[in-house]
Amino acid sequence: MNRPDPQETIEDLRRLRFPEAVAVFLAGSVMRGQGTEHSDLDVVVLYPSLPSAYRESLIHRDWPVELFVHDPETLAYFFDQDRQRGVPSLAAMVAEGVELPGPSELSSRWKKEAQELLKQGPPPWATRELDAARYAITDVCDDLRSPRSPQHALASACRLYEMLANFALRANGRWSATGKSIPGQLEQLESGLAQLYTAAFSKVFQEQNSRPLLELTDRLLEAFGGRLFSEPPRPAPSHWRMRTAPRLETDRLILRMGEECDIPSILAYVRRNQARLEPLEPERPLDYYTTEYWRGYLHKARSEFHQETALRLLITPRSGGEVMGLVNFSQIFRGPFQACYLGYSLDQQWEGRGIMFEALQCALQYVFQTMGLHRVMANFLPENERSGRLLERLGFREDGRARDYLQIGGRWRDHVLTALTRPE
Repeated sequence: MNRPDPQETIEDLRRLRFPEAVAVFLAGSVMRGQGTEHSDLDVVVLYPSLPSAYRESLIHRDWPVELFVHDPETLAYFFDQDRQRGVPSLAAMVAEGVELPGPSELSSRWKKEAQELLKQGPPPWATRELDAARYAITDVCDDLRSPRSPQHALASACRLYEMLANFALRANGRWSATGKSIPGQLEQLESGLAQLYTAAFSKVFQEQNSRPLLELTDRLLEAFGGRLFSEPPRPAPSHWRMRTAPRLETDRLILRMGEECDIPSILAYVRRNQARLEPLEPERPLDYYTTEYWRGYLHKARSEFHQETALRLLITPRSGGEVMGLVNFSQIFRGPFQACYLGYSLDQQWEGRGIMFEALQCALQYVFQTMGLHRVMANFLPENERSGRLLERLGFREDGRARDYLQIGGRWRDHVLTALTRPE
């Protein structure tokens, strides 16, 4: 295939798509002289500032192009992430990349930083990481020694290809590799290793003969203790669990997380109270009064609950499923703070009957006793006297007033700050 010059191609793309970029690096197998007719061009684009980094794939002048678009902060972040996982993908592209339209002070600085990172190498593996890798490889090799069928042997070999290479490289303090870059990295580790590696796997794939691969695996593991089957227990983090959603009951009410079947009742509630609540709350999204918004809201509420970042509850009567109000404990902070923010609203037709007091008494008990929080903060507009009286009755104490605290109705509004701490 006759394609335009790769540098001219990316320089044209830079002028069209990225005129504000402060540096562009063109890298990949084509620039190393190792490309094929199906190779693409890897391009790192650096802006002064971006909302977020992004990756994009496109065709330009018959070339497939992989774009990695960053600013200095996101580039530094990904450099660090790549170093931690031991595969310096982005740093390698910058280090070897051709600078377009030409070298600059900034591009040269980043190229030098990438080269220094590559020279520094990945963090050394700790004993536990070595043992975990040995254990995983041993497990796959056990399946490969006595496969139930040729298909199972091929599946085990496929798993082992990158796993064993990663071990050989990282255990010896080298950068790891993935896919097609593995043979080259293995050859740098030990002359002739790439050929042995390829031949051993070819025996499995072509002849269903696993012996050379098992022998090579034993040789690569030997310097680090060999095969490892027994290992001590590895407890998972305590928060790795699907928590049971609360269902809180009082004499008159049920407080629970919403389900998709509740959306019609939720919509009826927010629409019915729209005129009354909008002057008291921050501006709502444009789709707030739609089924799509609340479907996404309920899905996010489930995730937040399992991640312990928020608890969002519906208030319904014990006698039926009608939504009477909402209670939200949001922005849950753990660590030494152990606190959250409280928000709530109640249907106007239920006001004056002690409904919200009853609901919040129950919900606060759950938050303090079951979730283990120490402090709940609730803030309200000074003119919202009803809310102030409710919080005072619940035991909240005023911490002061915050000027221009929230933007409501298009202007910044003062708020009264209150908090309640867990009873000792």
